[in-house]
Amino acid sequence: MPIYDPTCFDAADVQTAKRIILTPEYASTEERWLRETPAHIETIIRECQLAPGQVVLDYGCGIGRIARELINRAGVMVIGVDISRNMRQFALDYVSNDDRFICVSPRAFDDLAGSGLRVDAAFAVWVLQHCIKPQTDSRRIRHALKPGGKFHVVNNVYRAVPTDAGWANDGIDIRDLLNREFRETNYFPLPAELVPQEQFRRYTFCATYENALPPPDA
Repeated sequence: MPIYDPTCFDAADVQTAKRIILTPEYASTEERWLRETPAHIETIIRECQLAPGQVVLDYGCGIGRIARELINRAGVMVIGVDISRNMRQFALDYVSNDDRFICVSPRAFDDLAGSGLRVDAAFAVWVLQHCIKPQTDSRRIRHALKPGGKFHVVNNVYRAVPTDAGWANDGIDIRDLLNREFRETNYFPLPAELVPQEQFRRYTFCATYENALPPPDA
């Protein structure tokens, strides 16, 4: 059986990290970076109804490409979570050591949430399709999200889990899983201006959820 292998995310430098975060599938990494990042920022602000001073969770933050622009555009504080120590280190530099940004491991975030930390909103962009136990991740996010808080997701329809034998689809339906943890408030395809090729849009989705269920430990 293939073994989960997240070391593919441990980029040695920022340029490699960028290619991991936005693979050059239907456009180059740089083209995607420049075109998709501001569009996601506007969508997250709108869908999560962000306001200055709020605390937002960036789950799977990478080097902080969305966190940096979201801080500048919306005036929020961002807590980044990423499994890769290298990505977390790059993120601190990429966000320019802004005191409105911190970046921690999933375990450290669990400790913060266990001590009472709650965030106003959360987002995960191209992340959940790669998580080995997405139910654990979704419950981690819900546990830390205030009641009524919004969670915005951009994701593949099918799974792409990193293993020692390459990328694997374990058959988990992320949308179905999220609908059991949250209340879906919006669902839509990636806009054609971001991804002109229909064959790619067909295998991706955007969705917004609300933390409308009782706490996971209730």
